[in-house]
Amino acid sequence: MAAAAIVLALVAGIGVFVYASGADERAAEDAGFVNALVATSDIAKGTTGEEVLQAGLVKTAKVARSSVPPSIVTDPNELVGKVTAGRLDTKQFITAQTFVSAEDGIGGNFATAIGKQNYVAVTVNVDAERGVANQITPGDHVDIVTTVDDGKGGTTTGFLLQNVKVLAVGPSTTLQTTPVGADGAAQSPGLLTFEVTKEDALAVIAANAGNSKIYLVLLPPTGSSSSSSAAGTKTPAASKTP
Repeated sequence: MAAAAIVLALVAGIGVFVYASGADERAAEDAGFVNALVATSDIAKGTTGEEVLQAGLVKTAKVARSSVPPSIVTDPNELVGKVTAGRLDTKQFITAQTFVSAEDGIGGNFATAIGKQNYVAVTVNVDAERGVANQITPGDHVDIVTTVDDGKGGTTTGFLLQNVKVLAVGPSTTLQTTPVGADGAAQSPGLLTFEVTKEDALAVIAANAGNSKIYLVLLPPTGSSSSSSAAGTKTPAASKTP
């Protein structure tokens, strides 16, 4: 009996040790992971928090603590009354910056269409002759050429910017059929909006004032992918006409 009691005590002691060791390991493992909200699919800009939660577009996942940004959101209720500030990709962490208050809004069509950080939209008015017969549409890329009258009967012509993205034509940021008048001629939408840097916006405005005129050169679809700068590349004036 005494021997049996000793064996039982040893077994019980080993069990307690194993359980305690396992608990320590589990605690250490849990200490390396935290709960975080993660997108389960792509989420469009402007989607409300209520829509996100109702459609199950986010879930709580246990992720490595070292991989989580400081502003991670852990409570789904924090998304209520807010909208996505930008597009969210599948498996992207939900942070305090990915959702903004609905009252603050996310901007209008033009602001939303700007695809690069620190870029702006600038608009100029060109006619059919200077605007490639009104065949430019949103999403096209163009070279901007300026012709400057020197006041002495001569002009200087050169590229101001190259490979510039057309953000909008008229009030629209989407592809639309060019309107045609009663005489069958294409009607000019007049206003073209470009996506450029702030510095280039000033150059475009200056080139469209005074004795300077802007002409647009339409690029083929493959031309837009060959440049490393969406806002374009400045080049000096190329020719001078006496």
